[in-house]
Amino acid sequence: MKAHTPLFCLALLAAGPALAQNVESGPQASFEAQTGPVTVVSVQPPLPNASQYAVKVADLDANGDGRLDRTEVPDDHALHFEWKLVDRNRDGYVTDEELANWK
Repeated sequence: MKAHTPLFCLALLAAGPALAQNVESGPQASFEAQTGPVTVVSVQPPLPNASQYAVKVADLDANGDGRLDRTEVPDDHALHFEWKLVDRNRDGYVTDEELANWK
């Protein structure tokens, strides 16, 4: 088996550029490196709940007080699972300012 290992590595190295060119186009970031332009393409699929991360207080504010408490957030919403992360001042409420910092 060890005799085939170098051949396998050579095959992978030779196929690398071809494989890289067949990557599906996703979000991209480009920058200039010392060796020339570099473009990085994400191949990670988008989050199925990505729209939940763009929520505003008014979208979920059932009692109209301008802030959210945990009872106003559905159990299956991303904010429900990340409440402690978003409620930065730990007052038990989430404001639009706190939501703006949540990514």
